[in-house]
Amino acid sequence: MNLMISQLSSIKSRIILAIMMIGIGLNSCQKDKLTIPGNVGTVRFVSNAYTIENNTLDPLIVTLPFSLPIEEDAIVKISIDDQSTLLPGEYTITPAIPAGGLSINVPEGSTELSFKVSSLNNFDGERSLILKIESAAGGLSVANVDASTSITVKGNPIINPELRTSQTDIAFGSVTTNTTSESKNYVLTSVKLTADVVVTASENFEVSLDNVSFATTLTIPFATANLSPISIYARAVANTGTNQTLSGTITHVSGTLPVANINLSAVEYGNAAPGVLLKSENLNYTTPGALITASGGAWKGFSGIGSNPIQYISSGLTYTGYTSSNVGGALVMQNSKASSEDAGLDFPEQTSGVIYVAQMINIASAPTSADFFASLGNGAAGTTPAYYNRIYAKASGAQYSLGLSRNASTSPVYLATNLEYGKTYLVVTKYEFATNNSSMYVLSAGIPSAEPPVPSATSNGGAADPSSMTRIVIRQSTNTPLEATIDGYRIATSWKEAVGL
Repeated sequence: MNLMISQLSSIKSRIILAIMMIGIGLNSCQKDKLTIPGNVGTVRFVSNAYTIENNTLDPLIVTLPFSLPIEEDAIVKISIDDQSTLLPGEYTITPAIPAGGLSINVPEGSTELSFKVSSLNNFDGERSLILKIESAAGGLSVANVDASTSITVKGNPIINPELRTSQTDIAFGSVTTNTTSESKNYVLTSVKLTADVVVTASENFEVSLDNVSFATTLTIPFATANLSPISIYARAVANTGTNQTLSGTITHVSGTLPVANINLSAVEYGNAAPGVLLKSENLNYTTPGALITASGGAWKGFSGIGSNPIQYISSGLTYTGYTSSNVGGALVMQNSKASSEDAGLDFPEQTSGVIYVAQMINIASAPTSADFFASLGNGAAGTTPAYYNRIYAKASGAQYSLGLSRNASTSPVYLATNLEYGKTYLVVTKYEFATNNSSMYVLSAGIPSAEPPVPSATSNGGAADPSSMTRIVIRQSTNTPLEATIDGYRIATSWKEAVGL
């Protein structure tokens, strides 16, 4: 009996011990489940640098991959670094990131995040946008690398504000006193101006935007100037009352930009000093025939007197507007193979200054080799002079050309344009003492109120001036053929007196 009880007690103890061991095992398993964590992934940018080119239309995709599919929900906070230079109005980002950063809830099982970045292409140069991962929680942690990325965003090419003109110099040439020159235009080009353009012309010059209304100052709104190049017209104003070169500038000013300048020049002319009419010879005589006889001795021969004499005819030459036109008769000179008469008409002796001789000339024929037929002369009447301001004629095809020689030491200089036989021209010669300059003006129509700035021909240098000038001369040589009709002499010390204005 006692043995049975002992055996039963041993079996009970074993059962109790087994139950305890099972409990301990179950408790141990439960404890392990509560304390061992699952796997935590990392988050980073797939690249630490990106570039968005100018005028790129498609958005840039910025990806943040996870190291593994996350095993529980996570929170990732993304912010924009303060070192970014790209301004809010110059780009878009989706999802938007506010100033304090963006916290993104990431569901379990996700493998990445992404953003879309687009440039608005409304700035110049380059900007940067720096994104960074500030924190991650839950099923993600921040990776040790590529926790930030820098996006270089390229804008429009940098173009500096600029103001430029199509020309730097404008020359208006000669301008008659108390008139304005013909306008000349130039182009003003403006780039990215932020201040109006003020255009200012210096004294004696004016500017205009429409070539009608001129002023010394114009203002162009900068927005208008930036739109397209602008034509500006300029002109010279000759009103100083002095024959002189006019110099000036047009300035173009816009804010603090360098000033764009155009240099201007013009020559004012026509301010003649009061002149004196030294002699007027309209050849208004009574009887046609030899000039010396018809003029009653006013014309005096000095060579070949009476041989092929210079003739006087009763019908004069005409030139519209000339005060001596169609008054009295005219003289006719004609070269001959034999010795021919030369003669002169005295005027008050001149020892300095300027002598103008105006005369109507009509050439009927001219030699193939040049010869002079009219000039100024020095010395006493009846003596052979030295010839000054010689007027030459030579044939040129079906026409002829006139030339001028200051004295015996200078070759004749001819007009650039040939003249017509049988047509009357108003020819004005000019002799300047002390300057070595002689000029000739050949007019076919009209009479300028002021001496033209550019002569038809000029002859400079040569022999010294005579001590005085005393007469006009007609010379007939043996160089044939040469026949000319001359009328309406006016010898004076100014242009206006010479042409009778």
